[in-house]
Amino acid sequence: MEQDQILDIAIRSGSILLKCGAETYRVEDTISRICKSYGLTCEAFVLPTGVFVSVEGQKGISTICKRIPSRTVDLTMISKVNDLSRRIEKSKPAYDEVIGELDRITQCEKYSNITIILCFAFTAFVYALLFGGSQYDALCALAVGIVLGFIRLVFSKGSSFPFIEYFVGGFAAGFLGSIAASLVPHSNAYVVTIGAVTNMLPGVALTNGIRDLLHGDSVSGLTRLGEALMVVAVIAAGTGIGLSIWFLGGSIQW
Repeated sequence: MEQDQILDIAIRSGSILLKCGAETYRVEDTISRICKSYGLTCEAFVLPTGVFVSVEGQKGISTICKRIPSRTVDLTMISKVNDLSRRIEKSKPAYDEVIGELDRITQCEKYSNITIILCFAFTAFVYALLFGGSQYDALCALAVGIVLGFIRLVFSKGSSFPFIEYFVGGFAAGFLGSIAASLVPHSNAYVVTIGAVTNMLPGVALTNGIRDLLHGDSVSGLTRLGEALMVVAVIAAGTGIGLSIWFLGGSIQW
């Protein structure tokens, strides 16, 4: 396989992993494994917003960088790319075969809209119970979770400023949670809101940030932690404003 082809496979695999929320050390390790499997000396440097790869082989030194403008969480795609990298180590398949597999991974069927909405609703329902809420709180949280699922689908179509989604989602959770608590007897607006907001918390980003720090990737770790804390702050701001608007309206008993 040509050196440029090996570099193309490595950079595409790393980009998919980073876009899907993989840890920095995992992306660097996957890129290095792929290059070494085909006999190239590799140095990979990954940041949350870019992948930099330099390889040395028969054609000398080749370097490429790939910017990653946006990221999400897709553990299924991460698992598939990990499996592919291990298969490359064992059998060293041809370029066309690997590229075809990467194309299939990126084009694999996503969860349906109904499934996403149901997951938001079920998560809100369960967490409302876990936080000590009653069955009325859980049912209210389920209804608010459905709305948050629709909001997620609207913003998943593309946004140049992803923090808007978190602010709108937090506002909807606070405001609608207050409305639901006022309409349903024996329900608590705070429990309903907390159960619904749990859907948006950046648990994966926080975990990956800590894991990157433990692996010595200080820049990536601090960046991920900073981004996660910003997301939490935006969600809190939206939720607080939503609760305050209803509270100042005097339509709910706290």
